[in-house]
Amino acid sequence: MNQKNNRFLFIAVAATILAIFAARTDFGFLDFNPQDAQKKAGIAKLNQVLNVVNKYYVDSLNWQDVSTGAIEGLLKTLDPHSVYFDPVAVEQNEEQFSGHYYGIGIQFDVLDGYITVISVISGSPSEAAGLLGGDKITRINGTSAHNISVAEVPKKLKGPQGSEVQVTIKREGLKPFEVTLIRDEIPIFTINTYFKADTHTGYIWPGRFASTTADEFEEALQDLEKQGIDRLIIDLRGNGGGYLRQAVKLAGMFIAGHKKVVYTKGRLSRFDETFYTDDFGRSPERDYPLIVLIDHSSASASEIVSGAFQDYDRALIVGERSFGKGLVQNEFELDDNSRIRITVSKYYTPSGRLIQRPYKGKNIEEYYLEGVSDSIKTDTSEVKPLFFTSAGRKVYGGGGITPDVEVAFETYSKARAMTARFNAKRIFFETAAAFVNGHPGWKMSFKKFKTSFHVSRSLLNTLRQTAKKKGVKFKAIDFHKDELYIKNRLKAEIARNIWGAARFYEILLEYDNQFQKALDLFPEIDAFLHVQR
Repeated sequence: MNQKNNRFLFIAVAATILAIFAARTDFGFLDFNPQDAQKKAGIAKLNQVLNVVNKYYVDSLNWQDVSTGAIEGLLKTLDPHSVYFDPVAVEQNEEQFSGHYYGIGIQFDVLDGYITVISVISGSPSEAAGLLGGDKITRINGTSAHNISVAEVPKKLKGPQGSEVQVTIKREGLKPFEVTLIRDEIPIFTINTYFKADTHTGYIWPGRFASTTADEFEEALQDLEKQGIDRLIIDLRGNGGGYLRQAVKLAGMFIAGHKKVVYTKGRLSRFDETFYTDDFGRSPERDYPLIVLIDHSSASASEIVSGAFQDYDRALIVGERSFGKGLVQNEFELDDNSRIRITVSKYYTPSGRLIQRPYKGKNIEEYYLEGVSDSIKTDTSEVKPLFFTSAGRKVYGGGGITPDVEVAFETYSKARAMTARFNAKRIFFETAAAFVNGHPGWKMSFKKFKTSFHVSRSLLNTLRQTAKKKGVKFKAIDFHKDELYIKNRLKAEIARNIWGAARFYEILLEYDNQFQKALDLFPEIDAFLHVQR
């Protein structure tokens, strides 16, 4: 896994924007006009096929599977973003966007057959009980957890608020010991990290737009403003979207007055809506410079935010062309608690741009691969609709958001195959966990760690030995030429072990070329945007 893939865990196929969640509808019988010959013939043909299969198919039928297959096949003919969710997937999806769940509060992986704590969520039952990164859970409620699948872990560790779960912990240098954890509400933070990048600049990275994102963002922003920032980088790379209203609220934090952020148009007029900057209350007026980072995985709600900023010349958009997803979905709940998510409208930026890329005539794999491909250039001969920003700059619809300043991501790993193997076998993680256990003094101050900690030759040798012990083969010349990446990744892993994922990402950004370019561009913002401040 290269640095970019490691940083952006979002998978493009999840790109979505939801306007209304889980509308329950009395669907009744299919309503079609008998005069509509094409529709009538299609329904009759489908009914005929079902009857033939029911009468003559050689084996017994699982009609639940038949109906699911038929639903999924139907939705695939509509567009790439209309999908079906079975009841289990519905529950998982609700948890992702609700902003909380009930459990013990760890980020984990299954390593060598054991649940391994990657990091402990702040304020969780696991933190209160003293669990640490690197701990292995060997038993759950007295039953061995060895060789448990990743999918099974949440089923064992999550549960009702206030319920107990007993785990047996194996920690380096200690005998196994038991811990009783009381499950509690675990917040799912959508701000991956935020920090003061230099004397003037704040940085905030929202990973998706869930129900709590705008509130989280405002809290982070106020904290940074108290620290004295007077300019901001908003990182929407890898952000595949979420709730439309959360995107509108975020845009309203920086666009003053009563201005259009986005509007939607559907076949039915009830899905036509216009959203304004002050629809959800007024924010403090903020006029300091903004830079927004986007990439090929920035989609839907992320494109609403960056599109509005670009149309009003409010921010400099930097990075790579965004995904190009301008369709709005509603979810409709079926009788068995499954749901269908179907496109009910299209959204348009304030200037009138439809961001959606063409999808007709393309299979699902082709559509998504095209969206995240570097081979799609913005200077293509394909004619795209022309629009203008408030300051008169040219912008285009029909193919995502094109950055004002294009900066391709450049991984600084020189031996990517080797470091991918290190990541896959958790070599950085295990080396970091062992280091932290033996050097508790670094836990006192992240600020001191960030500025003063340097990966020593001894620690590099430990990493080499850990790799060899785990059977990871590599060439000495590859290790040597990739030493810069290895040191940064190992430092980031140590930070994650002590302070969590937010500090992990902060350390990784030290060698992120798009982020560093954004820092350099602030003096030139006005020239790019042709605006007077």
